[in-house]
Amino acid sequence: MVFILDPKPDLLTFDCYGTLIDWDSALRVYMADLLRRKNLSVEPDQFYHRWYYSHALRLLQGPFLIYRELLKQSIQAALHEYGADVDHSDGADCGDAMAEAEPFPDTVDVLRQLAKTYRLAIISNSQDDIVCRAVDRMHNLFSVVITAETTRAYKPDSALFELVLERAAVPVERTVHIAQSQYVDLPRSVPMGFRTIWINRNSQTLNDGTPAPDEILPDLRGLPALLNA
Repeated sequence: MVFILDPKPDLLTFDCYGTLIDWDSALRVYMADLLRRKNLSVEPDQFYHRWYYSHALRLLQGPFLIYRELLKQSIQAALHEYGADVDHSDGADCGDAMAEAEPFPDTVDVLRQLAKTYRLAIISNSQDDIVCRAVDRMHNLFSVVITAETTRAYKPDSALFELVLERAAVPVERTVHIAQSQYVDLPRSVPMGFRTIWINRNSQTLNDGTPAPDEILPDLRGLPALLNA
């Protein structure tokens, strides 16, 4: 696989959670505490997997819910599935746990290097009051930040990608999209013509039918060399 840097990009767009911000660690701690409070014997990793793949991803595809409400409803659905006595407030503070999540150890240094050469943007399925905390933790290095709260649609809907191009005033052929999700990012960025780098932090196998990225890296550390930054 050879990454083509011609034409040279003007804008690098990033998925935020899972690519730049370690939301997995923050949410696993949150869910382990939730399971203790609910006195459920299920393993936190099992609950997390079931919550995300069976409930959270499904709600992304339904009628639009603001992200905090989507988190709340998907967590309550997972609790119901495991037989918990669900309170109306369960999951309501999950967005706060996301807001407190820290960048991966490689994130800030790499972004600082890239920002010397490129404009940076975020395309996130989160909402503004959550992602702004992440942007602060990454030293406000982004010229454009787009969330699902703005578009009232979630990736892989094209609206978020179209809006980032509009606000940055950059054509798609002069962008590179960098993301970890083969579920919500690759299915849209690749068909739209974004050169796409998959940050495969979890050593996943690409699912059948998922559009192949232009490059795969295990983390962000190889980005400056790949992008000649």
